[in-house]
Amino acid sequence: MTIYPFEDRVAEDRRLVAQGEVFDPLTRRLLERAGLAAGMRVLDLGSGAGNVARLAAELVGPGGAVVGVERNPDAVELARRRTDAPNIEYRVGEVETLDGIESGFDAVIGRLILMYVPDPVAALRRAASRLRPGGVICVHEADLTYSPAAPPTPTWTQVHGYFVAALEKAGIERRLGPALFTAFRVAGLPDPELLVELFAAGGPAAPAWAWANVFSATVPLMELHGVASRADVDPPTLSDRLLSETLATDGSVLGPPMFGAWTRLPAA
Repeated sequence: MTIYPFEDRVAEDRRLVAQGEVFDPLTRRLLERAGLAAGMRVLDLGSGAGNVARLAAELVGPGGAVVGVERNPDAVELARRRTDAPNIEYRVGEVETLDGIESGFDAVIGRLILMYVPDPVAALRRAASRLRPGGVICVHEADLTYSPAAPPTPTWTQVHGYFVAALEKAGIERRLGPALFTAFRVAGLPDPELLVELFAAGGPAAPAWAWANVFSATVPLMELHGVASRADVDPPTLSDRLLSETLATDGSVLGPPMFGAWTRLPAA
């Protein structure tokens, strides 16, 4: 994979849990639209803290099963600690190769994982190779170049600019979501259906904390590439500053547009 920007394990555990609070409702709707149903056997790519695997496990029920693949052993341990569902298994493995992962799954899913893979098209092909005939492949990726606050304010604009610039310098794809339709076609898959959603909220409950969490976790990458320093971002005060600016403008916090794409392989 390209450089993964969230290498501080404690910070990453917090970020993944927080990410689930914001994105899980969107991903659940996507998986339902894609056709995940009771009894299916599902492969979850880049399972991280296990949020998406747990959503899938609820949809497939006790008669189904979910296998989560994650390269970081610490993340796998976190997922296991946070999961009590008997129909989920987490394995340490590489999404890019899927070595040791058997075929015959009814569905392959993944959220915010292809953006870190140097060749998303090859990753889609490889994932599809683990499906049975008629199986479903469904991925959820973002457009991170949008404005995360409306109206934009100085701190939001500055820190989001640091974030996007750091991802670009690290070779991480910032706009994979809008490219998914093309990626599926280039991979030789049937044309995917698409669903685009984002979360938004204003007032005191606006989730400025979620973005502050992401920005702060990316500080090491910002420093590595000379984009900004920890002092520039000031993580301990960032959440309060972002929320204060949002409240002062009667504005709202916007999550990234999340592009869901799914298709079904031809039946045998």
